[in-house]
Amino acid sequence: MTPRINILSLLLAASPFMAQGSQAQDAPAPKCAMKPAFQQADKDAPGKFTPVWADAAGNLMFIEKLNVNTDGTRRSYAVDDFWGQTRALNNLCNAMSDACAGLDEPGLRARRIATQSAAQANWPADQLAKTRLSPSIIPLKNGKPCPAVDGYLVSATALHIAKVTDVCDLNSYVDALKTPALVIPKSKPGQPSQFQARNVRVGDLVAAMRIDQSQPLMAVVGDSGPVDSLGEASIAMNGRLLGKAAEPANYKEVKTWVVPRTFVLIFAGSRNTAQPYLSTDRIDPDAGERFQAWGGVARAQSCVADYLKAKPN
Repeated sequence: MTPRINILSLLLAASPFMAQGSQAQDAPAPKCAMKPAFQQADKDAPGKFTPVWADAAGNLMFIEKLNVNTDGTRRSYAVDDFWGQTRALNNLCNAMSDACAGLDEPGLRARRIATQSAAQANWPADQLAKTRLSPSIIPLKNGKPCPAVDGYLVSATALHIAKVTDVCDLNSYVDALKTPALVIPKSKPGQPSQFQARNVRVGDLVAAMRIDQSQPLMAVVGDSGPVDSLGEASIAMNGRLLGKAAEPANYKEVKTWVVPRTFVLIFAGSRNTAQPYLSTDRIDPDAGERFQAWGGVARAQSCVADYLKAKPN
């Protein structure tokens, strides 16, 4: 009589990963083991704040929807497409120190004309000042914005290759179209942000996962933003979380790339200042290894459940 073959036993013997997976299904769900650390001012959040939690190792976690940051990409800002209506991925007001806040329609028109006139005149100092372009977003070389590249202004990110001294070299910045990157609040002069006080800086590695999905995404803290805002990420990060296959056409489309509430975990102190994480070929394996060591998707889901119990909206 031919002996019966136990197919399941053969499969488990041939694949230790399947065996581990079977054991993992029987194991109890891991605890989140993260606690509230501080309340981050967040003008877009219900109640105008977002709770940030921390674990014993100092890693920080929050859940928030993700707006879009375009800085660092070659298509971010164009003087002749000021509002991003045709091809630019951002509204040029967002690169100005006042973001055109409080301007009525005539005021906005005047700002656009002033900017386009300054560019046409090769950025004389008096005209450049009237544009209120922020040097932290539009870098200046010899007192002028960098020469346009393919019709777009050069835009910078806080994370960059320090040894590259040419502020106009786009390759030294995080490319928002290629690299999944998170924005964290900047510090005030003489007053470190809550993130900085807890050893979280631009360049640290990140894991993110939509709370309605179970597929994690690895990223890097690529930029710093307003002190009263949390929940902004690069086009590449939002695009991957949304399952987008093509680049957005313009700013109008970019504004629709908002990601629903997402679990975000920042690995404190994980940055590499000598060789910053600028591309996925280094971000994915290094952040992925840290995420798995931290507890992976199972622990993340446990944290989501705990966090939402404390702050359901």
